[in-house]
Amino acid sequence: YMVDGVQYIAVQAGWGVDAERMMGGIDGLLPEDRRPPKMTQGGVIWVFALGKDQSKQQAAAQ
Repeated sequence: YMVDGVQYIAVQAGWGVDAERMMGGIDGLLPEDRRPPKMTQGGVIWVFALGKDQSKQQAAAQ
């Protein structure tokens, strides 16, 4: 997306709020001694600015 002439990219990472159900499905496919540890719920969205003009950044900081 773009805001004030600066282009951004957003990336979702993590299991989100349904980690317990997802892990339950994985646990059902694996033998008990091969199951991964429990995952915490939650996730993040990383947002990066692409090609941000340095002159705009300096002007905004003043």
